[in-house]
Amino acid sequence: MFVDTNSLSSENDSNSPQVNDPIILVCAADDKYAMPLATMTRSVLENLQRDRRISFYIIDGGITKKNKEKILKTLNNTGCEVYFLSNHSSYFDESFKESVRYTITEGQAKKHLTIEAYYRLLIPELLPQKFEKAIYLDCDLVVNGDINQLWEIDLGDKYLLAAPDIWIHSVSAHNGLLNYQQLGIKDKHTKYFNTGVLVINVKKWRDEEFLKNATEYLKQNKEYIRFADQDILNGLLIEKWGQLDPQWNVTPGIYEYSSWEVSPFLENVYNSLINKPYITHFASAAKPWNSRNAIFKEYFYHYIDKTEWKGWRFTFWKELQLNLAYKFQKLKTVIYKSIISK
Repeated sequence: MFVDTNSLSSENDSNSPQVNDPIILVCAADDKYAMPLATMTRSVLENLQRDRRISFYIIDGGITKKNKEKILKTLNNTGCEVYFLSNHSSYFDESFKESVRYTITEGQAKKHLTIEAYYRLLIPELLPQKFEKAIYLDCDLVVNGDINQLWEIDLGDKYLLAAPDIWIHSVSAHNGLLNYQQLGIKDKHTKYFNTGVLVINVKKWRDEEFLKNATEYLKQNKEYIRFADQDILNGLLIEKWGQLDPQWNVTPGIYEYSSWEVSPFLENVYNSLINKPYITHFASAAKPWNSRNAIFKEYFYHYIDKTEWKGWRFTFWKELQLNLAYKFQKLKTVIYKSIISK
């Protein structure tokens, strides 16, 4: 079922509780990530108990009609509804957008981020008011476990639940929060979480105007931001987030450790992360759709064959095509700069 939020019915806006309320799962993508999004969402359905309902809310960053149709065919499943959320950029004021531009052009982000990287902050604003809880998943991952188990974990009074980042070991790590001392974080071993998998206390975010607080944080700390809203959430939520089992967000960082003895994990935990991840997150530059050397690519190919992109593989010829396109884009940039400098 495809519904654009501009035409949601009054039933969807109702605050009354529903019988057998569905799992609310939010993700975000532009057209380049349509195929990974379809693969991720299909993996959710493949592992969800059959009598469980789920509603996908996709923050639409410019997905074409053709790819939306392919996504919908991929998700043609009883108990599954799909909503594309539009008109989201208007929630960010001009000062917020200017701060984002600063992080990309002059700050620490090194031009690898865009404003779309901050869409997680908008989830409570974009969802119908009746929802008090949501799961957020990045598109560069696949789900190998039953997402209902994640849904049923008690949030308590936490703003969110997340797994500690396997790659960024603490807020004081070289790739952690650059401003952790300025923020008054006394314990340098305080854990830093990855925002690719979140269970969000939507009601708490709304009640406490979290978007406003996050906007202010970005404006005041823009020179320190490297990982978009991930840095913002870690900076704002010290001791205010709950920890998930790391199996819910296993990244290639696990292979930094040659064995459990040199890792921060017990032997049984380390072995479960390697051999039985609930969620496999391609959180590195090398992903199955842009590199033949991507870690965990076998998981991605398993689920893509259950989508409308069945049979797709990143071959030598696709790699060559990607490299040529990259070099052509660099050449265009050089030519453009030489023209405007005259």
